[in-house]
Amino acid sequence: MSQDAPTVTVWQASRDLSVGAPALHVQPITVALGSVSEDYLPIDEPPTGELRFPISQGELIPRSALGPSTTEPIRIVTLGVDPLHAPIDLSSGDRVDIWSTPSDSPMSGPVSSIDASSGPNRVLENVLVETVSADSMGRQLAVVVRVAPNDVAVLVQASRAGVIDLVAVPALSQSLPS
Repeated sequence: MSQDAPTVTVWQASRDLSVGAPALHVQPITVALGSVSEDYLPIDEPPTGELRFPISQGELIPRSALGPSTTEPIRIVTLGVDPLHAPIDLSSGDRVDIWSTPSDSPMSGPVSSIDASSGPNRVLENVLVETVSADSMGRQLAVVVRVAPNDVAVLVQASRAGVIDLVAVPALSQSLPS
């Protein structure tokens, strides 16, 4: 490419961006795109809506990646998660699989030997993280997730019956919405 090629400043993903999430983690970058510059979102157009497909860290944000926000019914559920049971860099807009391992705790009551030997169970797959915050004592993360209304009961039951683990779903492994 010629050094005199015209450049344009567009949005670039500063981390992996998930399907269904807003484009929260973006940064401006100046590049020479030539005839395809109109295909990418310039910085004078803030990214709005939700991502229609995943975008990996470092990729430019194409206009086609953003669509209107979903109108499907959702519920917002907060999970208490030990920091060692979640990805270190967990952030808003990430996607996770939610696992539960049965435990004896005052909240869940005694666990039968059958439940305890069954090990971890995947409760929900490919769940969108709304927000993540640590409590003031640093003992738990409050992870707020977006789920379908019919998934609330199973998620609440799993959170009361055992230890919750969150497993990151990398952008390239995410399924596209149907």
